[in-house]
Amino acid sequence: MKSKSEKSIDEIAKEYNSEFLKGAKRLNELMKDFLENKLDKSDLDDVIDAERRCDRIKEKYIQVLFQDKRALPFLVEDRYKIITLVDEALGKVEFIARFLKIYPFDLYEDISGDFKKMCDTCSVLIEILIDSLELMEINFDKAYEKTVEIENLRREARKVRYKLLGVIYKKTDDPIRVLLTSKLVNNVYNIIAWIEDIADYLRGLIIKYPTR
Repeated sequence: MKSKSEKSIDEIAKEYNSEFLKGAKRLNELMKDFLENKLDKSDLDDVIDAERRCDRIKEKYIQVLFQDKRALPFLVEDRYKIITLVDEALGKVEFIARFLKIYPFDLYEDISGDFKKMCDTCSVLIEILIDSLELMEINFDKAYEKTVEIENLRREARKVRYKLLGVIYKKTDDPIRVLLTSKLVNNVYNIIAWIEDIADYLRGLIIKYPTR
């Protein structure tokens, strides 16, 4: 029977991906509470805790990667790049949780619909990213299709982002509220844009290695 220290790269990666997905889904749930003005900010610690758990799993992943060289079918350096890129995405999710903890306003009602749309898109993109990462191990063609899906959704999210900012920047009630609300929108979009960056990297790996 395997001990925890004998877990394979694939097993550790799946453990990491599962925790990442839990944290992202929890943030999306809390965003809905935020939009309905019933957010308990202490619940945001759930997202922060998920990021901490992922940090510990990432440490195990890197230890196995460099000590045991269990990287096939990729180079060790490629797997290290993947885990660092994905970890940065999770860091951006945690940042939003921390930002919401100190955000002192309710969201403007006239942007709540589009903001929810962008948050939902972000959550969906994280799910597609996790699917892409797991497909990279078994089927490059299907993984490639997922990365294209990410690109298309990011393009739609960009339109929503500018629509939101176009409304926010016209507000004249409170400069601080305008500034912080625009930062909130941009922080969500930054996750979306980063996920597309990861998808671009995965497509590069598909080109780099023989078709699987």
